[in-house]
Amino acid sequence: MTRLRVPEITLWRVIVGLIFAAGAWATYLRFAKGFEVATNLSNAQPWGIWVGLATLCGVGLSAGGFTIAGAVYLLGMERYRPVARAAVVIAFLGYLSVVLGYAWELGLPWNFWHPLVMWNRASVLFEVVWCIVLYTTVLALEFSPALIEKLPWKRTRESLLHWHHRILIALVLVGVLLSSLHQSYLGGLFIIFKGKMYPLWYSNYQTTLFYTSAIPAGIAMVIMALYLSVRSLNVRIDMRILDDFSRIVAPMLVVFTLFRFADLAKQHALGYLFKPVIETAYFWGEMALFVAVPLVLFNLPQVRRKPIGLYWASAVTIAGFMVHRLDVSIISLERATHAGYVPKWPELAVTLMLVTAAVLAFRLAVLHLKILPRTLEVSTPPFQLPRTVKYVFPARPSAAVN
Repeated sequence: MTRLRVPEITLWRVIVGLIFAAGAWATYLRFAKGFEVATNLSNAQPWGIWVGLATLCGVGLSAGGFTIAGAVYLLGMERYRPVARAAVVIAFLGYLSVVLGYAWELGLPWNFWHPLVMWNRASVLFEVVWCIVLYTTVLALEFSPALIEKLPWKRTRESLLHWHHRILIALVLVGVLLSSLHQSYLGGLFIIFKGKMYPLWYSNYQTTLFYTSAIPAGIAMVIMALYLSVRSLNVRIDMRILDDFSRIVAPMLVVFTLFRFADLAKQHALGYLFKPVIETAYFWGEMALFVAVPLVLFNLPQVRRKPIGLYWASAVTIAGFMVHRLDVSIISLERATHAGYVPKWPELAVTLMLVTAAVLAFRLAVLHLKILPRTLEVSTPPFQLPRTVKYVFPARPSAAVN
């Protein structure tokens, strides 16, 4: 008689259980009691942390998907093919969490289909909705081979993979176009706030600022996910790839910074950089966390030589990116709205639940699907790594093949 195997209770499983329990209770408050009980949103502050984190950050941190997929399938950078599927999965889960997050965020979530049939081509939100729907569909199709490979019917499996291979380049091309449009047009939402946004964050070129900030943050997200996968999920990649990706993050942060200060000069807003107000502190804190600290870390040899160093440098970059998006969506409007918005715990609980669900889904995908190559034990790794973890570093450039 087979015994029923009871899952081992660990600290992390308890924490995850508590996160989902809190999220479930917050969901009850949101749908049973309404916005007033579950949030601190108001007519003066209709956009809170669900927009600032769940939407703006969720989409921005997914930018590594189209960047790496485009590099591999359009530019022929075969060295990064072993991690291209993982980048696509990260992007797909990021967009999926945004789509699911709208269930809590929208006042009438059951009317989500309205923009699909009630067209308003003069609305930026109309473009945003269509890009989300189309790009999420494209990401699902790009991700589909990992599921097709699990089909038990050999002829069906081979036929579907064959047709997918034939349309893959077109899918990636469309995905790059749609994601670029969406990353940009999220910033376009804030162009209409002229006169309401604090001058340090308002820009007629908000679309460009959103695009140039998303690319380094998205690549940093991929670096973190790859490092954790190698460390904890028994996968195999050439860890020099992390160093290659980090060489993209720093220049893109410089591009973002130069463009931002040039735009502040064009908007005649440089005089606000040193005013004795709270917005000035938020601005310089954001620039320190998103630009100054990552640039220093990514250029230190002792950081670049160690994957753990690149991991923490990427973590700081992502934290700074999140602060930047929250500043744009919340802090920049508070002086005009006088809302004094502070999120309630249900808002935080729902956001944390969605993030946790995305992390768990990525973990399950890596463990049970062909997302990343599996680990083999070899010696003499070229990076200094924790002694308790075994890594594989295939020879450059093409031995780490899925």
